[in-house]
Amino acid sequence: MSKESWAERLRPGRLRRLALGLVVGAIGGAVADYLEVPLAWMLGALFATMFARVAGAPIDVPIWLRANFLILIGLFLGESFEGVRAAELLQWPISIVGAMLYVPVAAACAYLYYRYLAGEEKMTAICSSIPGGLIAVVVVSGSLGADERQVALAQSLRIAIVVFMAPLVAFGLLGYPQPDAAAITGRALIALDDLGVLIAGTAAVMWVMQRYHVPIPYMIGPLLASAGLRLAGLVEGALPHQLVAVALVVTGSSIGTRFYGISPLKLARFALLTLGGTSVLMMVTAVFALTISALTGQEILVTLLAYAPGGVAEMSLIALAIDANPGFVAIHHVARIIFVLLSVPVLTAWVARRSARGG
Repeated sequence: MSKESWAERLRPGRLRRLALGLVVGAIGGAVADYLEVPLAWMLGALFATMFARVAGAPIDVPIWLRANFLILIGLFLGESFEGVRAAELLQWPISIVGAMLYVPVAAACAYLYYRYLAGEEKMTAICSSIPGGLIAVVVVSGSLGADERQVALAQSLRIAIVVFMAPLVAFGLLGYPQPDAAAITGRALIALDDLGVLIAGTAAVMWVMQRYHVPIPYMIGPLLASAGLRLAGLVEGALPHQLVAVALVVTGSSIGTRFYGISPLKLARFALLTLGGTSVLMMVTAVFALTISALTGQEILVTLLAYAPGGVAEMSLIALAIDANPGFVAIHHVARIIFVLLSVPVLTAWVARRSARGG
């Protein structure tokens, strides 16, 4: 986080750029939400501010503001574990282990592409290659020495491509009927007593992480607390949508305004690189899906949805629509998310150790 003074941060010129950046981001988020884009408020804000910044708009949502919303982001990410019970993760041991093994194998294959075919810098290639955990990976990519702009574009476009192509195949080519989104995305608001448990658990986990100098405590701590309490069945319900939307707009806008100095040609190059990287990941996905299908007897379409590097809600919706074991699909996405999110602080600590040694 920047060490500059609050007087410097709150200069009138900076506040104008900040206010305009948040307005552009909010408009982008609202449009994306209307169009039912996955992670609408973040991705809409990201792309709106990115295009505005590339066009030369005087906007800026600084990193210090984003850092103050990391607790909300962590709690929001923890909501991915709603409705999943720890015991359920043991029902399909072979395929769940495969879902976790998929992460390093797929990331390694995509890394080879980004690093040696696309010629990207090492940490940028690593962060662009991780199949999942979009918010966590993008938020920490800058501190890892990666190009946050390219990582954001790679991770965001990958989700957009997969989420766009999956229903096109299922509902277009295969002719399955469109699902009712409310059947899986409708969420009750968290009750006050559950909120109290969530706050207490979050404070405790953050205290422990800070005491032992665990990286990114203000995001990983709330995430682990929320996920653990939900897996144990102690907390249910979502944070107010408006509160989460604000945090996502700030996060997306902060990432999008980092694209200053990027030409449209370079932006197009980033997008083409992402198409190639997504193709590599989907080939690895197909290999894993075919293997797991052969080992477990699950239908190939079910395992493809379970391993596809897209959103858990979107892939589960498709599985629900075609009666393709949505529970299996959702739990495998959750297992992969757990693996990715636990890997982020490990990766951060590894980079810090290498930097301390001059590596």
